[in-house]
Amino acid sequence: MELSVFVDESGDFGEYDYHAPYYIISLVFHNQSNDIQFDLSHFNDELAYLNLSNHCVHASPIIRSEEEYKGFYRSHG
Repeated sequence: MELSVFVDESGDFGEYDYHAPYYIISLVFHNQSNDIQFDLSHFNDELAYLNLSNHCVHASPIIRSEEEYKGFYRSHG
C-alpha cells in the first residue's frame, strides 16, 4: 500500500489575536490503491460550472474576497 499525505495549515504564529485565536493543521490521507478519479472529475466539473476551471484551489482568497473573487458570492451564490 502506498499512502499519500496532504498537509495544509491556517493561522499565524505571531501575537495572539482574539479574532483568529486558532492555528489549524489539516491532514488528508489517501491510500493510493483507492481510485478517486470519479471524485476529482466531479470536483473539476463543479469548478468549471463556477467558471473556476484551471484554478488552484485555496479558500483564503475566496473567503477574503480578494482580487478576482470580489463579489463572487453575490454573482454565484
